[in-house]
Parts: sequence; C-alpha cells; structure tokens
Amino acid sequence: MKLHWGWWIAIIYSVFVLIFIGVLIASLRQDNSLVTEDYYATDLAYQDHKDRVANTRALASPLDQQYDANSKTYHLSFPKQMRSIRGEVLFYRPSSAHMDFRVAIQPDSLNQQVIPVNRLLPGQWMVKIEWQDGDTPYYSETRLVVPAS
Repeated sequence: MKLHWGWWIAIIYSVFVLIFIGVLIASLRQDNSLVTEDYYATDLAYQDHKDRVANTRALASPLDQQYDANSKTYHLSFPKQMRSIRGEVLFYRPSSAHMDFRVAIQPDSLNQQVIPVNRLLPGQWMVKIEWQDGDTPYYSETRLVVPAS
C-alpha cells in the first residue's frame, strides 16, 4: 500500500512536534540558576573588580593562602604592612549555590586568620577574598580542590 503525500506531511509534522516536546522537557529539567543572583549589578561593577585585582597584583608581598586537610582549616596571611584590614571570604561551590558560605575577615595581630572549614564537601571550590586596607580595595580568587577523605 502506497501512502498519499498528505500522510507524509502529517508524519513529518508529527515527528517534528514529538522532537520539539522532547527538547522542551529536557530543557525544563536543566538547572538554569545564575552564577550570582545579582548578575547584572555584578556586570556593571566589573571595572571596580579589575581595579581590585590590579591592586592585589601590585602588592610587594602577596596574600598567602593555605588549606590544611588534616585540621580542616584555611589559613590566610595578609601582608605585614597592612594595618586596618576588613572584608570577607566567600567559599563558592560552582556545582551548588546552596553550599556557598561567607566568613568575615578578622585577622589577629600578625595579620593572620585561621578559618574552620569542616563543612567543605569533597570537590572543587573557589575561595574569593575581598578585602580593604584603609581605602584601597583588593581581591583574590583561588581554586581549591578538597580531596575525598
């Protein structure tokens, strides 16, 4: 039995609609969250970010960062010449925004701070540090891979 050309058009149209529905269902299952909630405001402040990074690169002695897997702590050593340090550290998990957390910077008299990070799950993290010394802003970003225990 030979199909009439009208049947072929109906079959092709039906296949197209089924593929379209399949793509629609697949797209609805994807996580479409933004990297940051205030994406547009962050984009507008990009020049400020570049200035912070340039200030950090111009430091005579850089910010020292170390992760201790045994004690589950993150150590920060700010340059000795800095006197009035304030800011925050963001532990950013690229795969899940629900795991992100912030810690205020409160260095001791030696410009060091030890941050307990026992809630860091194994995997990749970004440690984003924004701080100021007086009126000069700084920014540092480090990739941290927490090994499985």
